[in-house]
Amino acid sequence: MRSLFVFLLANYFALAYHQAAAQSAGYTIESFQDVYTELTNYESVSLLTMGDLFWELEFPLNFQFPFYDSLYESVIYHHEAWGMFTDDEDLALFLMDFTRLYAFDDLVDTSNITSDVRFSHVMSNNLQAFVLQFTKNRFFADPYEDSLDTYLNFQIWLYENGVMEVHFGEMHMDGNPIYAPGKGFYCYTTSGGIDTNEVCGPHMGISNPLDEEDAIALSGSYDDYEVVGDLYSVLTVLPPEGWIIRFKPKSVGIFDPVLITNQLAIKPNPTSSYILIPDSGNKVTIFDFSGKIVYEGTAPENKVSVSTLPTGMYFIQISSDYNSSIGRFFKL
Repeated sequence: MRSLFVFLLANYFALAYHQAAAQSAGYTIESFQDVYTELTNYESVSLLTMGDLFWELEFPLNFQFPFYDSLYESVIYHHEAWGMFTDDEDLALFLMDFTRLYAFDDLVDTSNITSDVRFSHVMSNNLQAFVLQFTKNRFFADPYEDSLDTYLNFQIWLYENGVMEVHFGEMHMDGNPIYAPGKGFYCYTTSGGIDTNEVCGPHMGISNPLDEEDAIALSGSYDDYEVVGDLYSVLTVLPPEGWIIRFKPKSVGIFDPVLITNQLAIKPNPTSSYILIPDSGNKVTIFDFSGKIVYEGTAPENKVSVSTLPTGMYFIQISSDYNSSIGRFFKL
C-alpha cells in the first residue's frame, strides 16, 4: 500500500534538486522542491512572551545536536531569525535571517493566534527534530502591511544527526517594494522609508560558533546559487511553497526524512457520502488514482464529506505533526 502511495505522489510532484560543493569543510548545501506541512501541535512564542515583538528565547532541543565540533542541548533564537547555541559564542545560524526584524501581529485574541512564531519537537524518519515555525510573519514597521497583506511562512528544522533545513510555506510579497526579486529584502526605517541601496537579507548560512570565518552560505536565487563562505550572503529570490534548503554535515550520507506512515482502515467503505477519520483537526489530503489531489483541508469533525467526488478509487492521507496514516476507499 505504501509503495503504491509513494508511486502516486512521485507522479504528482516533480522533484527539483540542486546540490553544490561546500565552502566549509564540514557541510554541503542542497536545495529542492518538496511539500510544506504546518505544525499541528505546538507552543506559541507570541503567547509565551505576551506579544513581545523583540523576543529572544532559549529552546531546549531534547537531544544533543552536533554542530561543527561541539554538541548542544539547546538553541537561542531571536526575532530577526538568527540563532546561537550559547551566550558566549558567536552567531551560528543565519537561516532566513533579516536584520530589520520579522514581526507577528498584535496579540489580541489568545484563543485564535493566526500570526505567530511556533515551535515543537517532532519525529521524522525515526529522527528527533526541533522545529521553529514563523507563521504569517510580517516585516516590522512595514508601511505596506495593511494595503498588501504582506507575510511569510517558513520553518527552521534542526535534526538530531546535525542536518538543518529551512522549509518554505506560503508567502505573499506581491507588490511590496521591500522585496526586490534578484536582490532580496531592502532595508527600511520605522518612518516607512526604504533604502534601495542596502539589502538586509534574507541571509542563508551557518558558521562555526568558535570561528565565524569557517562558514557556508547560499548566495543568489533558490534554484541558481553559489555556495560561498560569507555568512551575510543573501538569498536573492524567494522559493515557491514546499521548497527546502538543507545544510547537511558531510558525515551524514543520503538523508531523506519522510513521514512515519501507518495504514488506515477507512469506514464506511465503500461510501457514497462521507468517511470517518480518527481525530478531528488533523490535515486531510485525498488523492485520486492518478495521484491528483482532489481534497485538502483540516477536518473540523471526525468525518469528511466525499459526496461530490466522482465514482472511483481514492487514497487518503491524514497527517498529525510528522506522522501520517494512509488508507484507500471506493466512492460509489
